[in-house]
Amino acid sequence: KRTFTVKAPEIFFPTEFTPNGDGIQDQWDVTNLAEAYPDAVVIIYDRYGKKLSEMKASEGSWDGTYNGKKMPATDYWYEVNIDEADKFYVGHFTLMR
Repeated sequence: KRTFTVKAPEIFFPTEFTPNGDGIQDQWDVTNLAEAYPDAVVIIYDRYGKKLSEMKASEGSWDGTYNGKKMPATDYWYEVNIDEADKFYVGHFTLMR
């Protein structure tokens, strides 16, 4: 009988991103989340609690827009629900333009 321990990659929540088209931090996504938990649900809210985006981790990242319109530079909030690991995260980040 063999026992294996599989360690999931550490996930990291960026505190800011800059969607300015320079190819550096143009999207907000949780580092390693899609690889470790592709079915995790990520929800982005504005400062007033309006839902701007909801997606599975495997579906991509947030580009700082809502209905095709660029959102202003300010703080935004996220929820990440990882059902398969029974984990739930909340926090905020800054969109910088």
